Amino acid sequence: MTRLEHFLDLSVTLTGFSHFQLLGTGLTETYLATLESIVPEDVLGQLLDAGPDSLGDPELGPVARNLILMWYCGTWNPLPDDWRDRHGSSPLDTRHVISAEAYRSGLQWVAAGAHPAGANQQGFGAWAMPPAALAPGASPLEPVS
Repeated sequence: MTRLEHFLDLSVTLTGFSHFQLLGTGLTETYLATLESIVPEDVLGQLLDAGPDSLGDPELGPVARNLILMWYCGTWNPLPDDWRDRHGSSPLDTRHVISAEAYRSGLQWVAAGAHPAGANQQGFGAWAMPPAALAPGASPLEPVS
């Protein structure tokens, strides 16, 4: 299995979205490259091997939580100072939006049944209408396969 496949499997577990949905964002390689540019190689390898058990780990948890934020919001938040003291810091470990496309493709919009604010033309007065209701028992998230 390739590193990208390991990354995608971990992302499916952490986000609750399917492989198909995550690949559909077009950001899988971008998000893996972001992690590779910020997180030390040994920590990233441990994260990919640990899977969902990484969330509570003091060394891997901050990175896993940032990965979730990347998928949902298209942003990176700086890792905690104590983590950076132990593992070093990258000049790229700053609060930033990964890209305009990452913002537009954030899973938060799918989960909320909404559109990214300011990113899509919605038509005059669309702001005055509530989001469309889901059918009873429906979920904006399709089950993870």
